[in-house]
Amino acid sequence: MRRASIVLCAVVLIAGLAAGCATSNAIQSARAQLVKAKGAGADWSAPFEYFAAEAYLAKAVHQAEKGDPRQADIFTKQSADYSAKALEIAKGGAK
Repeated sequence: MRRASIVLCAVVLIAGLAAGCATSNAIQSARAQLVKAKGAGADWSAPFEYFAAEAYLAKAVHQAEKGDPRQADIFTKQSADYSAKALEIAKGGAK
């Protein structure tokens, strides 16, 4: 009985750590995409999309710190989508 509870605790701990790492990696990826959009001049050529991406990224970080990885992942995806749109507009305007 005691061994089963130790194994269960170990499995829960590993699953929790894996979920946290996935969220952290997604946030870092969204942050890198936002930096790329800023480098392309999206903060001037696509201000709505750029600042929406920045705001969603801040909300994702807040939710991750609060301990809500599911909501953090939702905000991270929204940030990445807006960063992609901003980058597309910025490059389209430079042509």
